[in-house]
Amino acid sequence: MQITVVGGGIIGCAAAWRLAQGGARVTVCDRGRMGGEARWAGAGMLAPGGEFGEDSRWGRLGVESLALYPGFVAELEAATGRRIDFRVCGAVEIAGEAKEMERRVAAQRRMGIRVEEMGEGRWWYPDEAVVNPRDVVAALRAAGEGLGVECREGVEVTRGEGEVTVWATGAWGPGAYPVKGHLIRYDLAPGSLPRIIRKGHYYVLQRATGETIAGADMERVGFDRTLREAAVEEIRGAAEEMVPKLRGVGVVEAWNGFRPGSESGEPVVGRRGESGEWDAYGHFRNGILLAPVTARLLCDGILPSGGRG
Repeated sequence: MQITVVGGGIIGCAAAWRLAQGGARVTVCDRGRMGGEARWAGAGMLAPGGEFGEDSRWGRLGVESLALYPGFVAELEAATGRRIDFRVCGAVEIAGEAKEMERRVAAQRRMGIRVEEMGEGRWWYPDEAVVNPRDVVAALRAAGEGLGVECREGVEVTRGEGEVTVWATGAWGPGAYPVKGHLIRYDLAPGSLPRIIRKGHYYVLQRATGETIAGADMERVGFDRTLREAAVEEIRGAAEEMVPKLRGVGVVEAWNGFRPGSESGEPVVGRRGESGEWDAYGHFRNGILLAPVTARLLCDGILPSGGRG
């Protein structure tokens, strides 16, 4: 089976790798460079508890995808010899209104999200993790190429190609729209922030290098890449309130990216009618988290016996 994956971000690369493992001949086409959009910009928080406050199919799939991550990373590292910065560290949520948080926690527990009350308006999510998405996409590309996946950069595809086409085009999907988000970086000593800290839609996390990432706002302004200083200052203020040790450290980098929103508010993953075209976009803030489970869903739908023989 010949499959063209349009979009070389984390969703497209994960799908390509798994489809190739299932015996398909896969080409990945990207209009720019592989992993150059949301994956490049993303902080890498793997946090169903921070993203899903209502019992839903995608909330449950988020829990499943988080559970898949340790094996997913280990398999990629073994296949490529590359180290991926991945750590199950847990997250502390600083709650807002108490009754709303209790309602949210009850819904999350029904989805299988583990959460414990810490007292003083704080809640502990022990299973949540961080990963460097740039590491993941680089490893996915290498693992795919090792199985014969052809990666073509600077190629724009406007119609279906091959027996099957997977449209993993992020914010450029046919029913998607961009949600701009700013992030900032501090440099701290490695290990100095052992947990994710979040409040509302703001968060702070640390990578193994000591790079400490804070984000993120949400703006529907089209594909405007302007770095808005007011947004940077808003995130800085929220981050330094949550993590006082950041005060006086200084922001060393600020950037933004486009999350792929969808009109339904949920990812769009599935076949277009009876055609050979499949959609895999609209993951919003959760493309990195949902990559393993999205790749599985696509393989289950596209390949005979899900590619498992």
